[in-house]
This record gives sequence, C-alpha cells and structure tokens, in this order.
Amino acid sequence: MRASSLSNAKVIDLLNHYYIPVHVDGVYYGSNDKVPAAEKAAYQQVFQAFHRLNEERQKAGQPVLSTGTVHAYVLTADGKPFDSLHVAEAKPERVIAMLKRAVQELNVAEGKPAVKRAPQAAAPDAQPDSLVLHLTARYLFAKGQPEARKDIDDAYVPAAPVLGTARSGQWTALPSEDWIELKREEWLKLLPAGAVEAGRSWDLDKRVAAQLLTRFYPTTENNDLATNRIDQQSLTATVLSVKEGVVHARIDGSLKMKHAFYPGREDQNFVKATIVGYMDFEPATRRIGTLRLVTDNATYGSDSRRFGVAVRSVASPAK
Repeated sequence: MRASSLSNAKVIDLLNHYYIPVHVDGVYYGSNDKVPAAEKAAYQQVFQAFHRLNEERQKAGQPVLSTGTVHAYVLTADGKPFDSLHVAEAKPERVIAMLKRAVQELNVAEGKPAVKRAPQAAAPDAQPDSLVLHLTARYLFAKGQPEARKDIDDAYVPAAPVLGTARSGQWTALPSEDWIELKREEWLKLLPAGAVEAGRSWDLDKRVAAQLLTRFYPTTENNDLATNRIDQQSLTATVLSVKEGVVHARIDGSLKMKHAFYPGREDQNFVKATIVGYMDFEPATRRIGTLRLVTDNATYGSDSRRFGVAVRSVASPAK
C-alpha cells in the first residue's frame, strides 16, 4: 500500500490537508518494550472500537466494516470509527473515495500538513564508534518478463513499477531497506587477530555475521527477525592486498535460512544465498573503513523466486 495508494499524489494531498496520518506496525508494537504502554493501549482501542461498532451494526442488520491488522482505518476527530479498508482492497481509487467521503460527511476543514516530511527509514542515531550499515533487498525478475526493467543488461533485473499505481503495490515491485548498527565491541570481532598478510583467511564472527545475514530476505509481511532460523551460514575473509597500512580483503559466504512469509503462519519458505563482498580496514588502528556485501542470485521459497541484497557501510553521524 505504501508504494501504491500512499504514493499516489491525490491520496497524499488529501492526507496532508484533511487528516493526521498515523502508521502503526502491529508486530513492532507487540514485541518492543520501548513502546509506551499508553500507545499500545491506544492501538488496541482502535480495534475494540471497530469491533463494538460492528456488533451494533450486526444487530441492526447493517453491513459491517472490515477489521484486522493490515488495514487502513479512518477515525473521527474524537477517535470514533468511521470507515476502513483491507490493504488488499486499498487501491488508489478506493482510498481516494473513502478519504473524500469522510471529508464531506464529517465536514472537515482544509488545513496545513500536521508534520513535516521525513524519511520512513532514517539512519539510526548511532554512537560515533559504531559501524553503521544500510541494507537494501529486492526481488529480481528474468530479463524479458513484462515487469522487468528494460534498461539493465543482466540475467535477473529489478521490476519497473510506477509509484502511486495499483501495480506498484505488489510485494515484488519495490525494494525494502533496513539499518544496522554494530557497536565497537561487535564489529571488532570481524577483524582477524595477529599479523595480517596477503593470502591470509579467517571466518568472520558468526554471532556478529548473523546480525547481518538474518536480514537477508526479500519483502514479505513478516519482519520479526526473531522468527528467522539460520540453518547454515558462512562468511570468510581473505586478504588480497596490504597497501599503505590498509588491508583489502575479499569476503565469500553462503546462507540457508528459514523465513516465513506471514508472521505467525508456518510455511516451508527458505532463503538460499551465495554472498560476496569486501572489507577495508587498518590493522594498526583496528578501524574498518569500508564493508560491502551483496548477493544477486539468492532464492526464496523456490528456485524461480530470485532476489538480491546489498549491504554498505556509511559514515556514523557526528555527536
């Protein structure tokens, strides 16, 4: 929905000038202890209010409103339920109609946007000595398929969606992203002990590597990392060169991981990936300058469902 209806210019205009939009991730709210109890309670009150309204409608022989965790809800200014749409039904034209109807029936006056625009996935407020990594994952299609991009000459390429249209709302249309912060005591475990020379190899610390690899999956409805199960993993670094105090090492690895498509729903979807990358670091200062990892031939669920992942280190924000 974020790539279709919520990227539609008319929907954005209506939300900005007549609504106070709120996005809530139910899995995050349920599992994160940092979410204030009052917010969790308010989240549950929305569901309870819609269920009570539907009970009244059923008794009166009236149609009920759709309810569930993956929904778009419209509330009145005092928090009462007004309308709803399941995400699968929330095509741009239906969302526009729902929003317009609420504006008209509730006599909502036009106003300025309640909040300033901001990135949906912003870099973490990391410590200066942390290693900050940005991860992007996306489905890939065989070149020549209708949804595949035509400007890339490769066997498997990304899709070519158009933001704000129903077609771009598919799981496979657009990439997902995530940020990872490795504290100093964690990323130091990625470096080798002792002298470093060309040709030397070592295995990257499995626990630290798992923090990266557990995020190697394409866009799905399940983003609870605790439900992922790594059955096999490897990341091995080999020194290619040592020049002017900087070590350049190639990284090779593989991954087999169980990742369910829907939260709380068991399936037999596995991630299988071959990974390559590199790391530049200074043995004298024990500092990592650059870390890159990529897979462009990973599969999920079946050999025909391809996806790619790219991980890159970025500069930590100054404190």
